[in-house]
Amino acid sequence: MCGIVGVYHLNGTRALPETVLAAGRLMRHRGPDGEGYLLLNTSSGQHSLRNGPDTPANIVHPALEAPVGFEPDLILGHRRLAILDLSPTGHEPMTLADADGAYWLTFNGEIYNYLELRDELRACGYAFHTECDAEVILQAYRAWGVQCLDRFVGMFAFALWDQPQRQLFCARDRFGVKPFYFVQQRDLFAFASEIKALRPFAPLTPDMDQLAWFLHYGGVYHAPRTFFQEAQELPGGCYLLIRDGAAGQPVQWWDVDLERARSLYNYGDIEGEFLRLMRDSVRLRMRSNVPVGTCLSGGLDSSTIVAFATELLEDGDRMHSFSSLYPVKGLDESTYVRLVSERFHTISHHITPDPADFLAHVERITWHQDIPSATPTVYSQHFVMKLAHGNVTVLLDGQGADELFAGYLSHAAAYLKTLLRGDPLRGVGEAVRFASSAYPRFFASQNWRELSGRILAYARYGRHATAVLNADLQRAAAARQQAVPTRDLNSPDQVNNTLYQSLVRDSIPALLHYEDRNSMAYGIEARVPFLDHRLAEFTLGVPSHQKIRGAETKVFMRRALHGILPEAVVNRKDKLGYPTPFSQWLRGPLHDEVQTYLHDTVLKRGWYDREQVKMLWDDHAAGRRDNGQAIFRLITAEQWYTQALSPIDAR
Repeated sequence: MCGIVGVYHLNGTRALPETVLAAGRLMRHRGPDGEGYLLLNTSSGQHSLRNGPDTPANIVHPALEAPVGFEPDLILGHRRLAILDLSPTGHEPMTLADADGAYWLTFNGEIYNYLELRDELRACGYAFHTECDAEVILQAYRAWGVQCLDRFVGMFAFALWDQPQRQLFCARDRFGVKPFYFVQQRDLFAFASEIKALRPFAPLTPDMDQLAWFLHYGGVYHAPRTFFQEAQELPGGCYLLIRDGAAGQPVQWWDVDLERARSLYNYGDIEGEFLRLMRDSVRLRMRSNVPVGTCLSGGLDSSTIVAFATELLEDGDRMHSFSSLYPVKGLDESTYVRLVSERFHTISHHITPDPADFLAHVERITWHQDIPSATPTVYSQHFVMKLAHGNVTVLLDGQGADELFAGYLSHAAAYLKTLLRGDPLRGVGEAVRFASSAYPRFFASQNWRELSGRILAYARYGRHATAVLNADLQRAAAARQQAVPTRDLNSPDQVNNTLYQSLVRDSIPALLHYEDRNSMAYGIEARVPFLDHRLAEFTLGVPSHQKIRGAETKVFMRRALHGILPEAVVNRKDKLGYPTPFSQWLRGPLHDEVQTYLHDTVLKRGWYDREQVKMLWDDHAAGRRDNGQAIFRLITAEQWYTQALSPIDAR
């Protein structure tokens, strides 16, 4: 887990080391254990490895700024967070000992099956000189070219220079767990793990249409678009080749293939196959030379990871678990956290973030995120990562389970809608079951007045009820919504089509963005076992009637976990997930501070219909509606925009 950066002058002119050094400094939090650089002339292959201020003393190269005897047009940089092979042999940028500088790599992430791939490559005659997965990427590319991607089980973003082909190979893992951003101008291609690290290479201009789309619809992921006009995001499951003086278009190298899934996985025993795949996913993600812990909310997903991770421990070892807990009605998960911690003997750590210095904390979070955030759950997650810092370096987390096993209200509603259309008699029975159990499962933190307001807002505005923009920006938001790329699973099961959209576009990319930036802010590697591509392929092939019954979600997953998890967790009826009492704080300790911020700062932008914002605030303050998320979006949009127009600095 690291930060990567690079610049390639496509016309052969000199690349400036000081710009790469500045970019690397902006991502120091991603790689506090070291840094390294490669200067390379792509025509001649001449190269020189260089050190930065944080390079370990036992790695001896000239300083990046020292004179070089050739004109480098390509510079690769790397900030290291050491997870595997903690020795100097894991230092990057890395080359192969026996390839005479033919291949160079800067890599962020983990190839979890690197041991198996290393054995396979050794059997083919390839020699290894390190114990790290970066060398496996280089040898796999040497053996199989870009098709090496198909063999990786992992999360990754990397840039690999191929001198014989004179091409830069940039790739991102299937779901985009690890980030990759780039700017592409006429004669320049620059990339980095975070958008802020692109600013030393090119000015970045806020994209106001994207900001309007965010404020109206709450969306943040629109790859290859970002919140800056000049910056692009390589979509998950894609690679990019830069050669012959030009950057190509992203090529999609992976997608869910249901026909392939049916030939690979055992659908005759879906509970058993889930357990097999999940256990193997956790097993691979426990590989580390540094301490591993787990996030624990007391929900089904994080509890499953705790259970399977604990199975892999040596006798006497215990997992560290980290939780955010609030003693607030409808948001208190402490009972379930305690049940799971006691069952699996975790070393339990918990934190209760408070609203003190709230706007200052959110400003810091926004700086790390590089985008405005749509939900206050990012606040609690940030403090969980801060809590874990100093205890573990790797954290397992439960992102992806809701999108695979149908964990949200919208999934249950989509299933009910499909049933009512195709099998009305059965659909009516499911509708009755849904109505009787939906409130405690999905709305436990809202009172009946707030729920009624939510239903009325949905009827008036649709799913997104933040109609606070002026007319011009509302039109821009609607146009950008129409331009959101479509993705289709081509499944006859409409609920699974919806889940797939959530997985690759509507939900998971945003959640992964939040988690990567929150964890890396504290030098922590977050791993997500539910997003093992094998588990995802299998689960999207399971019929939706095995996932949803009335308002009950994740049905077959719950069946599989009986006897493994505490029954109270398996049968848990409420759905939370990093709950944050921001809505309650707005009616209490944050009322005056946020109201003043909205009036004195946010509304001065002129982006909004002032009466609509006043109504949004008044309805929330009076308890008529829960507008907490909409208000949070106004705050983070303002903070992001201010930062985007300000000189960038490291924090």
